[in-house]
Amino acid sequence: MKYNVPFDVSLHDYEGMMNNRQYWDDLGAEWSWSTMEQKLVRLAGFVKLGGNLKKVLNRYAKEHDERYNCRIQYCVLCYILKLMVGNRMHWYENDEPLVNRIKCLNKDELVRLLTAELKRDVVPSCHLDKDGRIHDHWELLSDKEWMSDVNLDRIERHHWRTNPQESASLYFGRAKWWWSNQKYLW
Repeated sequence: MKYNVPFDVSLHDYEGMMNNRQYWDDLGAEWSWSTMEQKLVRLAGFVKLGGNLKKVLNRYAKEHDERYNCRIQYCVLCYILKLMVGNRMHWYENDEPLVNRIKCLNKDELVRLLTAELKRDVVPSCHLDKDGRIHDHWELLSDKEWMSDVNLDRIERHHWRTNPQESASLYFGRAKWWWSNQKYLW
């Protein structure tokens, strides 16, 4: 069994390791270098260490052109859905209310949601191997149960309180506008 654990490096080095197509380009060959679970455990280790995903994503986007940057939001959404519902739904399921709610978030809100879900839904545990040795192993709670949408609710409430002038049609239109391959968040 391969044990999923975060990188054991300084925060500075960790940040450099997260600035990689392996994490932010689901159509690139690098994406297959690790499993979704490994990526999420490493990302969780980074944010639990105090890492700033917004800084990493903005740096990654600045260093790459649009053909790569357009995939960032899809990777972030895939991560969020995996953390919230496991493998029970995917980003391209436009008729799913949860998927559409997440697609309405702006870039900063999307990163805040990913960060909150990583902190809550990826936890350290131990695994006992066949020889009786204990190994560190981080796991995703969503593999066992559906996680609540409390973090998403909190972000949506904050959005409406700070943007009372925004129309509902504009807000809900983001689910189509930003996710229709016409315009991208990064």
